[in-house]
Amino acid sequence: MVLHVTLACSECGRRNYHTRRNRNNTREKLSLNKYCKWCRRHTLHKEA
Repeated sequence: MVLHVTLACSECGRRNYHTRRNRNNTREKLSLNKYCKWCRRHTLHKEA
């Protein structure tokens, strides 16, 4: 089953990105290094 998830910046807390995650393949929450335009640098974005 594919879930639509929102990624939030771990530093400022803003929800910048939306993506999809397959629940059967990825059991743990998603966390990716993405660019945050409010922090103006790459930060860790976690599934919110």
